[in-house]
Amino acid sequence: MPDIEISLYTWRHPYKAHRSVDLNVYYLSSRPVIHALAHAVGRGVRVRVILDKYPYGMKPWQIREEADAVQAIGARLHWAPARFEAAPGRYVFDHAKYVCNGHECEIGTANFDWTAFHRNREYLDLTHNPRVIHAAMQVFQADWTGQGAGSTPHRILVLSPGSDAKILAVIDQHGPVDIESEEMGNDRAILDALAAKGRSARVILPASISAQDRRNVAWLKSRGVQVRLLPKHPLYMHAKMITGQDEAFIGSENFSEASLDREMGLLLHGGAIGKLQEQFNRDWARAGET
Repeated sequence: MPDIEISLYTWRHPYKAHRSVDLNVYYLSSRPVIHALAHAVGRGVRVRVILDKYPYGMKPWQIREEADAVQAIGARLHWAPARFEAAPGRYVFDHAKYVCNGHECEIGTANFDWTAFHRNREYLDLTHNPRVIHAAMQVFQADWTGQGAGSTPHRILVLSPGSDAKILAVIDQHGPVDIESEEMGNDRAILDALAAKGRSARVILPASISAQDRRNVAWLKSRGVQVRLLPKHPLYMHAKMITGQDEAFIGSENFSEASLDREMGLLLHGGAIGKLQEQFNRDWARAGET
């Protein structure tokens, strides 16, 4: 069964590696993570890191500091492939957040910084499923070498580009659905799918959503969708999660229009759904009406 870690209270990292650690994350500044990577390098483990070179809102000195920290511990660093990087007039990112060591992978919603593990609502799945591990490592190797990942990872993971259909299927499943997200987004198909759910859809967003998100929320509420906003303090809603009776999703994907970003998520079943629903209900109780 998947091991769901709910950030703010606890974090488990899969760095008990014997041969390799492959880490791809939008932003890396967590000292415990960097120290764990340094210990792995010291044991003779091959450590490779892919980072986004132009994360939104980050200063050049912060990006240099991030890269210097990775290289100082002896890890190998590659910037994300050009097709996932920002360019004039485009907002495209390597926004994935995962780490694998050959026998386990952690995939989730958290960037690897202090805020993610201490102040945000995040979800991380620690899996020993060989199919998921192989698929994630196949994606990493493809991005490390600047190649395409092929079709197999898309069948096993919720992988962008091209994740829209799987996310819609989770929303469209029979029965009620609960959603936590940092953004409401402007993906027309997702908004329409939520509207079709009416009162059987509950959505939690941060109170800091944009004016456009507020307009989309007003439209959804006019269709019966229940929406609450979580204050930014003491807990910021950064997660991207959908859960229903039969299937759940967690991952790095925001619910924006079909993007060209590198994103990675998972479909979850069984006991993981209960954990997610319990946490959603606690967050729902502390969130306020819009």
